[in-house]
Amino acid sequence: MKQLFYKELKLCLPVQVPLFFLFAAMLLIPSYPYLVACFFTCNSIYYLFNQSVGNNDTLFTALLPVSKAQAVKARVRFVVTIEMVMFLLLVPMILVNHRLNPAGNAAGTDGNITFLAAALVLFTIFNVVFIPAFYRDENKSGKNFLISTISVFVWIILWEGFMIAAAVAKGQVPFFAWVAENLDAYPVTDSAWRIQLVALAVGALIYGLGTCLAARKAVRIFEQVDL
Repeated sequence: MKQLFYKELKLCLPVQVPLFFLFAAMLLIPSYPYLVACFFTCNSIYYLFNQSVGNNDTLFTALLPVSKAQAVKARVRFVVTIEMVMFLLLVPMILVNHRLNPAGNAAGTDGNITFLAAALVLFTIFNVVFIPAFYRDENKSGKNFLISTISVFVWIILWEGFMIAAAVAKGQVPFFAWVAENLDAYPVTDSAWRIQLVALAVGALIYGLGTCLAARKAVRIFEQVDL
């Protein structure tokens, strides 16, 4: 499996992946829906898969002395590595964001721990929608990416819209006041820290389970594909 991972790194990594890591700096933009920065990581992963189609990488990997399941798992692990690199890059950007924009983000969720949880859910949605669909028919990767993009942006709109609503209505609705103080703000109180860490744990659980299910489904599909 380690050799397959190295194969992904040395032969399949498109330039868009490291280049699109720079979009983590979008968290420095004031009044911007920060989850959009995470979408560009999904976009770079699409380039990874699409480049593999052009290079016949799926057939090449299948001809190696490895099982189809190992080939899929290696690719999923590589995808997870890319997403986790972006996740880690977001952490220092959150700290800088707080220093540059201490008043928060008027266009959605603030840069905080809850935002990291939402980012993990975004990655989960992309993985669950795109990866199994790719292995069902790699020639439809563009269509599958479009469907996954729509799914991701539904999440972005719902999440950022909810946080905007909480900020606007916090003076009228007690629940929104709680959200604005504990979830949609840089944590400064012990209560906010605990709540946001719980949110991050939930996001990590969703990501772990969702990505594992996506990998298992992709394996089942790919094992039935006649190359």
